[in-house]
Amino acid sequence: MRIPNTLEGYQQSLKATHALPAEITIGFEPTADYHRNVAFWFKHQGAQCMLASSLSVARAREMLFKTWDKHDRKDARLILYLMQQGMVRPFYDPLVESTMDIQELSNIYHQISLSRTRIQHSLLNHYLTLYFPEMERYLHSTRAEWFCRLLLKFPTPTSILRYKKATFVKRAWDIVGRKVCKQRFLEEVYEIAAHSIGLPVALKGLGITTFKLQLPRYLELSIQRNELEKMAESMLSQRTDYQRLRTLPGVGPIISLIKLLC
Repeated sequence: MRIPNTLEGYQQSLKATHALPAEITIGFEPTADYHRNVAFWFKHQGAQCMLASSLSVARAREMLFKTWDKHDRKDARLILYLMQQGMVRPFYDPLVESTMDIQELSNIYHQISLSRTRIQHSLLNHYLTLYFPEMERYLHSTRAEWFCRLLLKFPTPTSILRYKKATFVKRAWDIVGRKVCKQRFLEEVYEIAAHSIGLPVALKGLGITTFKLQLPRYLELSIQRNELEKMAESMLSQRTDYQRLRTLPGVGPIISLIKLLC
C-alpha cells in the first residue's frame, strides 16, 4: 500500500483503518520534519501517535537482523516491534503544545550560527592569512562587527598605507566605534600595516573582490543573530523557566538564552 504525502493520501490511509475494531495507534520514526505533518493530522482524527527514536530503531535492526542494511518494509517491522515492547513514547507536537515558535527560533539561531562560523573560518584561515595576517589578533570577540566594517574599507595594508597616518586615523575614526584609546589603536593598525607580510595584491583584483564579498555576509549574519537574541528575550521574558534560568549565579542573559534555546 503506497501512501502519497498529500491530504488525499492521509485520508486514504485513515479510510483503510475503518474496518479495525480497536483504536488506532500510529508509530513514527522521525525523518527530518516529514513525520510532523502526518502526526498532526492523524492526532486530530483521534489517533494515538507514538514516536520511536532513530537510535532505538538502529539498535533493534542490528539486534534482530545482524546487519545495518535497511529499507522501508524492514523499518516498519522494527517500529512495530518497538511498539509491542513498549519502547516508544507519545509524540510531543510543538504546535499543539505552543512551543513551536521557540523551536523555530532555536533552529534558525543554530543555522545562522553555523553559517557565521563557516564564514569566520574562511576569513581567518584564508583571506586574512593571505592579505592581512596581522589583523587576525583583533578578532578577539565573536561579535566584532566593527572588524568587518574596517576591513571592508581597508582590506589590505596597501589600502591603509596609501594615506598618511593622520588621514587614515580620521577616515577610520567612526568605523571602529567606541574604543578606549582609539587614537593609539588606529595608529597601531597603521604601523602594523607598514610592516605587514600580506601578499601585495591589487586592491581592485578578483582576490580582494571575493574577500569583500565575504565580509558583508559575516556582518549581516552577526546582525541577524543579535536581532534574534532580542526577539527571544522579548518572547521568553514572561516565562517562569526562563526567569529562573537567568537568576542562576554567574549566568548572564546571553548565556542563559543560548542554554534555553539549545
